[in-house]
Amino acid sequence: MRRNVARTARALAALAAVWTLGPGTAEAMVLGKPVHGLTLYGEPKFPADITHFPYANPDAPKGGTIVRSAIGTFDSFNVFSFKGNKPHPGIIHYQGNGWFFFFNEPLMTLGSDEPYTRYCLLCETVEVAPDRKSIEFVLRPEARFHDGSPVTADDVIFSLDILISKGHPRYKLYWGDVVRSEKTGERSVRFHFKDDKNTEIPMLMGELPVLSKKWWEGRDFEAATLDIPNATGPYRLDRFEAGRYFVLKRDPNYWGKDLALNRGAYNFDELRVEYFRDDDVAFQAFQNGSVDLRIEVDPARWAAGYDKALVDAGAIVLDSWTTGQPDEGFAFLMNMRKPQFADRNVRKALALAFDFDGANKTVGYGLMAPFTSFWQGSELAATGLPKGEELAILEKYKGRIPDEVFTTPFAPPRTPDEGALRQNLLDAQKLLAAAGYEIRDGALTHVKTGEALAFEILLRIPTFEKWVGAYTRNLERLGIKATMRIVDPTQYLNRVSEFDYEMTVAEQPFWGGMSNSPGNEQRENWGSAAADRQGSENWIGVKDPVIDEIVEALIKSETRESLVAHTNALDRVLMWGHYVVPTFSKPDLWWARSGKLARMDVTPLVGQLPALWWEDTEKAAKVAEVLRNRNAPAETDGNNSKTLLMALAGAVGLVVLFMIFRRRRA
Repeated sequence: MRRNVARTARALAALAAVWTLGPGTAEAMVLGKPVHGLTLYGEPKFPADITHFPYANPDAPKGGTIVRSAIGTFDSFNVFSFKGNKPHPGIIHYQGNGWFFFFNEPLMTLGSDEPYTRYCLLCETVEVAPDRKSIEFVLRPEARFHDGSPVTADDVIFSLDILISKGHPRYKLYWGDVVRSEKTGERSVRFHFKDDKNTEIPMLMGELPVLSKKWWEGRDFEAATLDIPNATGPYRLDRFEAGRYFVLKRDPNYWGKDLALNRGAYNFDELRVEYFRDDDVAFQAFQNGSVDLRIEVDPARWAAGYDKALVDAGAIVLDSWTTGQPDEGFAFLMNMRKPQFADRNVRKALALAFDFDGANKTVGYGLMAPFTSFWQGSELAATGLPKGEELAILEKYKGRIPDEVFTTPFAPPRTPDEGALRQNLLDAQKLLAAAGYEIRDGALTHVKTGEALAFEILLRIPTFEKWVGAYTRNLERLGIKATMRIVDPTQYLNRVSEFDYEMTVAEQPFWGGMSNSPGNEQRENWGSAAADRQGSENWIGVKDPVIDEIVEALIKSETRESLVAHTNALDRVLMWGHYVVPTFSKPDLWWARSGKLARMDVTPLVGQLPALWWEDTEKAAKVAEVLRNRNAPAETDGNNSKTLLMALAGAVGLVVLFMIFRRRRA
């Protein structure tokens, strides 16, 4: 198995720095006193009097524009509703993925160089009760919405109430442990929890986005709308054309511009998001300088697709790095709501038909690693055989989970040569026969129902077409008919939200991206309660009481060691359940950026943060000159082409005249 040693070492070092405590020190969240930040265990890495984060440049110049691309369309700025096509969170939010706040800031912001820490943003202080049954936030007096009105306790209480009652269904699972909100002052609010078992809930309350009660009252919170919300962030929506682009403009009166945690951030005057019909067009827009930043997922394009002349000239910079987060994973996800995937033997057989090694050579340029875990590349991934606390967790479920959990380390099928692939397909045939299938008229058919085993693989971008094409050819050798369908991103999201698919490529940055600190979101990813609720992240449709129990115990873990053990157990049960066809993971992040964009050399644990970048005006001028020169030959070629066409036309004319002359002579 390929291991990303640099990434693993970095992640473990960061975890050790945060969670290794001295003798006699309780590994627990700070309780019973107002603090500037919270961690799940212990204390924040940075003190209250910090002047700026070390991964930010406090002297970064302001100005310029940064442009990103998006695929598909949008028709709503209500990011909290289930309805409408909204700008993707990966484009508009700063937390966790390094972009920018657009709509509503949360009470606390993410510490980007720590596994799970939040620092006060809208709040001035936060205090978790000694019994862990409540948490109180005191708001900053200077916090303001864009209309100049102060952020109040009433706004905070309103936000939680309306998100749970009328927002996207996921919010009910996220903050469902809150039983009561209490206004303790004009700038202070306390949330009461149903018990002290959910160790993560105080952190989750810090993620609460604060909405303007005055602005939202009287509006339909569940509706899609292009109305510009009254928000608190550093940028305001300046202009847009639905489905084509929107532009955010830096607010010079942003209330939080002088906060230490914002120093060196939000340096661009404008942020522009351009929408394209497909990824190929977006890629060309990046190459011609119309887009400034691109996150690449296609290994073929990364290896050989970028214009070498532009890279050599510094007009394009290709950055490849690791972070302390789990690797980005990709898998063929089976919809368990469909009858053809009900039998575990069938699911295992489908995994045996995937030729990772062959596809990685021809399609992946050797850049990918086999998919081995949902938390691959971190200590949360299950490896070897279970032991210690993880073994004790799993032993409670003997007879209810696959026996292999205890006897065999999970490993995806490998195909180092054609002989290995043939053997895998022979093993798959045996499993399919055990599931009641046989070949009839060339199609794999169930002997009792008479139904042929067939399914559609739904894709949102053509990047995965080659991977899927190689897979379907192997399935055909087994008598299984698998078709491939590519739809636009909007249709794709609608279909997966309604569970209207049979198999799809699950991209972890797009679906179920795993963090180093799993918690309540695992209910949304794997919980039975989420399986039948449209719009949930349980795309697979897992409904297993064992998994539900492990998830609940994971959420209630009181130490980091216990959290790791429960996550290992969950990962192991999921992988041995064969709910996905393990395909490949991407150990490194690939980002292509314009040479005009400058950044710090220091990379925090979560990876690079474009919200901390700035425009280098000297480099911007050089990039513009390179792009002008690049286009010049194209114009010359065009003139040469016109000249050639005129010459050909003249020659044809002479031939015609010659033939006419000969006919007259005859």
